[in-house]
Amino acid sequence: MPNGVVSVPSVGAVVTPLFVLVCTVFGPGLLNVAPTPYLAIALSLGYLDRLGSWSWAALFPNLYLFACLTVGTGLAYAGMLQTDVWDNSMLAAPFLVGIGVALVNLIPLWIHLAWQRRFLPQERFQNGAWALLATLVAPSIWVALFTIVYAVSPIGSYGSIAYTQFQLEPMVQWASVAGIAGIEFFMVWASVILYRAWVRHVRLESTELDNKNWSEIGVKTRFRSRAFRRLLFAPTPTFLLVTLFIFLFGSMRFWNADGTFYMKPLHDTIIPTVQASCIIGASSSDTTDLPRYLNQTVDFAKKGSKIIIWSETSVSVNNAQQLDNLWAAARNISTTYGIYLGITYSQFLDEQLLKNKNMFTLFDPNGQVAFEYQKAHPVIMVETDTIPGPNHLPVADSEYGRLGGAICFDMDFQNFIAQAGDQKVDILLQPSWTWGSIGRLEATIQSFRAVEQGLTIFRCGSWAPSTVWDPYHQLFGYKYNLGSGDFTAEVPLRKHVPTVYNAVGNLWAYICCAASIVFLILVLVPKRHVDRWFAAIEGRILRRSRSDEGSSGSSLPVTSDDAVREADNA
Repeated sequence: MPNGVVSVPSVGAVVTPLFVLVCTVFGPGLLNVAPTPYLAIALSLGYLDRLGSWSWAALFPNLYLFACLTVGTGLAYAGMLQTDVWDNSMLAAPFLVGIGVALVNLIPLWIHLAWQRRFLPQERFQNGAWALLATLVAPSIWVALFTIVYAVSPIGSYGSIAYTQFQLEPMVQWASVAGIAGIEFFMVWASVILYRAWVRHVRLESTELDNKNWSEIGVKTRFRSRAFRRLLFAPTPTFLLVTLFIFLFGSMRFWNADGTFYMKPLHDTIIPTVQASCIIGASSSDTTDLPRYLNQTVDFAKKGSKIIIWSETSVSVNNAQQLDNLWAAARNISTTYGIYLGITYSQFLDEQLLKNKNMFTLFDPNGQVAFEYQKAHPVIMVETDTIPGPNHLPVADSEYGRLGGAICFDMDFQNFIAQAGDQKVDILLQPSWTWGSIGRLEATIQSFRAVEQGLTIFRCGSWAPSTVWDPYHQLFGYKYNLGSGDFTAEVPLRKHVPTVYNAVGNLWAYICCAASIVFLILVLVPKRHVDRWFAAIEGRILRRSRSDEGSSGSSLPVTSDDAVREADNA
């Protein structure tokens, strides 16, 4: 340094990334706290903005924030691969995942700030629709990047910040319109608005106090239509209106699920149900527990359960004879008691008992195979010897509606489960097996699929919660089981509920991808060309607004130009 002076970072420069680290630990991991992702993004934006334009001096602070995000993500998922006995050798994987997550999290913020430094000093981007456009850069690029990640990632949408909103029902309901991409967009947008509000308060406080001109509003006072439009499309009012709409829509959808929104009598809102049971297996490679599972199945069939499924890979079969015997026993029970019976098993394909298929076979009351399904998405690093099945979700019609099937981790892939919505599945049967502390998070993540696709999920989980979620995210059953036990619930016989998301798919995500391309072009193209484009657009809008005002012919007085500018300043 010149004159031997050493630059000492400020307290804020040291502490802010540490706050980001803490918020990341309690973000989209095993310890979800709903507000923390908003704070992490807003704090990261503020920290990066203070660094100013890119320079070599900013390299270390960027790496410091990157390291905090990496460590935070690693701690958030530290128990991802842990069982009941903690194994330190399994800690490397979460931190390696954290490196990729931290990079993808920072890219939208870097681009947002590049856009801001290029365009925000211009007056047109201070207020109105242009300012609104500037707040949409980070949300659009965030959604675009993670749409690509979810499409190619071996863990699907696992880790999305959208899942942290599980406890906020109106936000969960928004998945029925725009999927988790819509929730992610809202969350990042909210963080940008929060950051923008703080910046405007700090930077513009004195000028705002000096320039306010107040006029009494009465019958002789009228805003010009242009001023009203600019106020309407200013960032903060627009965001608040969107937030109000999302919460209004979500609340009404949740509470009107039974038609109870306007005080109907209880007997008019009762939903028919079918008794369904789940047999919990230990997911072991031996068959010693098979008689117990069969006896439990018979007991529940005698008690009135019409749909019975086993948890994932309850038993294993090593040859064709064992498979035939298992199917024969299942057929006998399903025909004797007139039930739908779903059995699960690992079907080994070699003498070393390594390569296997993770299977789920459903028998109907006539003993016929309703569907035979092979797990399409084995868990990376866990099911290394499991062969993926066809990327096709099975369905079967029954007197209880159309039944579908998926196994555990399949549910983390929203594009795969979209097949259930496309085929108008009413009840999706999901055998599952997890480990350690990951089971509760997986059950939370997978409940979003019910809202997105408008179906009921009957989840039978070993070492995890067994649950029943309806298309409106209403919970009809929940029980945490370890490697043995059972679960019985009354599953609502709702027909498939059409949703906007099921109809248009990832349309919102694709719109964000297209918008991201436009934003990148505007950042990379020489500024003189971009300024000409904006000037042409603004001139056309101004001429049209003047034409509208001239044709109105109103004799009422209007507010002053100063008042109009102040109305824009929202």
